[in-house]
Amino acid sequence: MKIRWPFISQTRDREMSDEMQFHIESKTRELMDTGMSDADARLEARRRFGSVLKQKEAGHEIKAGRMFEDIMRDARFMGRGLRRSPGFTLAVVLTLALCIGANTAIFSIVDQLLLRPLPYPEGDNLVMVYEARSSNSHNSVSPATWLDWQRDNHTLDRVAAWTSGGAAILTGAGEATRLGVQPVSAEFFPLLRVTPLLGRVITEDDDRPNAPDVAVISHHLWQTRFGGDRNVVGRFIQLDDTPTQVAGVMPPGFRFVFHDIDVWVPLQLDRNAPWREAGGRFINVVARVKQGTALQTARADMEQVARRMASLHEFNKNSTARLVPLREELTGQVEASLVVLYIAVGVLLAIACFNIANLLIARAASRRREIAIRTSLGAERGAIVRQLLVESMLLALAGGTLGILLARSSLDALVAFAPPALLRGQELTIDARVLLYVAGLSVLTGLVAGLAPSVIVARRPIVESLYASSSRVTHSPRIRQLLVVGQVAMTVVLLCGAALLVRTVTALTSVNHGFEQQGLLTMQVSLPGTRYPIERQVAFQRELLTSIRELPGVDSAGAASGLPVIGAPRAGTRFHRYSTPVVPSTQMSSATIRVVTPGYFRTLRIPVLRGREFTHADDANPTPGFIVNQAFVDRYLPNVDPLRESLMVRMRDENPYAPIIGVVGNVGEGSMRAAPRPTIFYSHSQLPLGPTLFVRTDRPVATADAVTSVIRRMDPNLVIRNVRTFEEAVAESLAQERLTALVSGAFAVSGLLLASLGLYALLAFMVSERTREIGLRIALGAHRGQLTWSVVADGLRLVAIGAVAGIAVSLVVLPSLGTLLFGVQPHDGVTYTMVLSLLVVVAALASFLPARRAARVEPLTALRQE
Repeated sequence: MKIRWPFISQTRDREMSDEMQFHIESKTRELMDTGMSDADARLEARRRFGSVLKQKEAGHEIKAGRMFEDIMRDARFMGRGLRRSPGFTLAVVLTLALCIGANTAIFSIVDQLLLRPLPYPEGDNLVMVYEARSSNSHNSVSPATWLDWQRDNHTLDRVAAWTSGGAAILTGAGEATRLGVQPVSAEFFPLLRVTPLLGRVITEDDDRPNAPDVAVISHHLWQTRFGGDRNVVGRFIQLDDTPTQVAGVMPPGFRFVFHDIDVWVPLQLDRNAPWREAGGRFINVVARVKQGTALQTARADMEQVARRMASLHEFNKNSTARLVPLREELTGQVEASLVVLYIAVGVLLAIACFNIANLLIARAASRRREIAIRTSLGAERGAIVRQLLVESMLLALAGGTLGILLARSSLDALVAFAPPALLRGQELTIDARVLLYVAGLSVLTGLVAGLAPSVIVARRPIVESLYASSSRVTHSPRIRQLLVVGQVAMTVVLLCGAALLVRTVTALTSVNHGFEQQGLLTMQVSLPGTRYPIERQVAFQRELLTSIRELPGVDSAGAASGLPVIGAPRAGTRFHRYSTPVVPSTQMSSATIRVVTPGYFRTLRIPVLRGREFTHADDANPTPGFIVNQAFVDRYLPNVDPLRESLMVRMRDENPYAPIIGVVGNVGEGSMRAAPRPTIFYSHSQLPLGPTLFVRTDRPVATADAVTSVIRRMDPNLVIRNVRTFEEAVAESLAQERLTALVSGAFAVSGLLLASLGLYALLAFMVSERTREIGLRIALGAHRGQLTWSVVADGLRLVAIGAVAGIAVSLVVLPSLGTLLFGVQPHDGVTYTMVLSLLVVVAALASFLPARRAARVEPLTALRQE
């Protein structure tokens, strides 16, 4: 039967036009019967009828008002019905609240990080610019290259330089505090188009070499350390024991790339220095694409500039310029995880909609005769369908309202457990955008959940419903079975995806990184360069390590320039072998650089394969030599005795050749997922260390306190941070992977629970419908075990169909997890087998409960039913 929806205004307008034309024609005929001509009669009829447009507007208002009244009356009527079924209502509202709340929480993060504009005017025009080489598409930039880009491009408004900087110790006003520092060029703040809250930003005069030291501070630092004093501008503060004048204060929330930066200082590069000869590549570049210029056009322009530079300078050969939108740079590490979670929670909501649709179909089935009687007495099908949709909308809106409260709690939990890299210091709130999203999602959920029962009611013949036995209200079993199959299929996809992510975390935590992680205490100590030149650093580290080794429970101690595996060592540094012909620097090989103290390899229990490790006797030697790892030997010295080779590494102004004195085992660098890199180890007497301490101990808590006391006695103004075991550091580095696996796993388990409940509800409903049939079969001698198995088999048959569909979908969509996986393939047979085994067990349990009820049917009781 065709249903005319009251919201289709064009149909209503056409109906009113036809009706008004009928009245005008009737009046015209009456006037013609009195002797008037056709034209006069038609004109008089129109005059007496009045304005057709006004009549239409009045009709629309009457119909719209009546429609609103009908909807409100339906809402009151269906609300009373829901109150009479509190169990049903509570189950549906809670299910929707949990799913909508989870969806809202994930959407809040996705909206904040991926959808909203960047916090800079016209931020979508900002790009990061890298020197792309064959070995690294995101290489740092030489100052010479940056200056050439700035001068020769035709598509960029401004091109600014900055470095990740590091840290500085703030002293002189309270306890010494380590602050994140970001050196930037004078073009930086004008490029971002962000004005300071107080004072000024860094200017060209500040950015000259040897200019007076100035700094721009963050709003957070201004509030927490200086109490929001508006007279802070112009005041001198002590950064690394250097008097630095505060030039300005940035507005609240201002950050660039890193969320823990509180101070911006001038980069102060000498723009006339011969950077191509000795400077290397060490700066980062951000640029703004000119308004109206496409990104592809800017890329082509910069590639042309890079080709021209490569033709002029040996230094720039085999390199080009790579432009990456700033949004992509900021969200690249978290976008995949967020998209996966958002899709997963969307699938969970779809499972909930299918489940609730099944419940609403059953509810409509129990009211089938009532609906049929109302229809036979003159109720329109459209009005009944509208009532069913209003009922589902009431449930969805109630679930959405409760879901907002659950979303707030979920956000608090996510903020508490999420790593800083995932949220990038953003404050997550439920604002008007999110509330609008919840409203739309609730309406959509209500429509989807209420669509199936509404269609069934609209298509159901009245006579069949009136003559149906009240004890047999079979109501579209195929649609209900299809809904269960759909739930199972989506659940299988969720389970397979979550299982792959869980196995990824397991694989990452079980990788052998080449050293012993257990019993290894780590901490970082910042040594200000002004008070600790290289000679004093060496002496301080030697004294400190000697004192630590004498502590009770300490087996050994050492230090390095950062954490292995999860740290960020200097990569891509050029070197030359003494035994090979001299080549231009652009043709030299590159390796990762790590600075270590004596005792480092022993403390981490990294095996020394050949030669020896550094000792304190090497501290006085200006060229103590290098230690390399086995990956370096395998790549660069495959048929050479490494202990007979000398290297020149381009790390300083003067880089003499020095021998390789040892070869050590491979240790991962820079990533839990990456293979070991060729690495060259410097002695701490050659390069500043800024040490990360490593202490081998069986009492990490007590030893941490003791080591901290030793450092405080040596220098009470030093900042000690990140005191933790290496296992804790690894766990923190995997926080994003763990959170993704945990949340997706929770969604998958919730989907499994909903699907099993849907299967149970369907089979229980079917058993209740077949009570008389089951009783008759038992009375005729049917074995109760056969009846139990027949019901279980019906359930498992539906699950099997859904599982096959789910596996097929998983094989197609799960390869898109891509870089999120490690140590497991998207088509991993073991994972799929585990998921199917779990599904069979849960499905069998969900099927057995109604099957047991069927087997317990008493024949006499069943046969007495109407």
